[in-house]
Amino acid sequence: MDLIYQDQRIVSDRTIDSHIKKLRKKLSDLLPGQELVHSVYGAGYRYEPQVNGER
Repeated sequence: MDLIYQDQRIVSDRTIDSHIKKLRKKLSDLLPGQELVHSVYGAGYRYEPQVNGER
């Protein structure tokens, strides 16, 4: 979060979760059936594009 919000504002983990939720919704509307953003326990999120329907 420090890399994204460099102006030292106080940002909750829930703020990032909210942004990811909206991003997942938009990606789902564009590419139904593909999960491109994955949660990584203890680390955050990972973008993993699918090639020809496979990971």
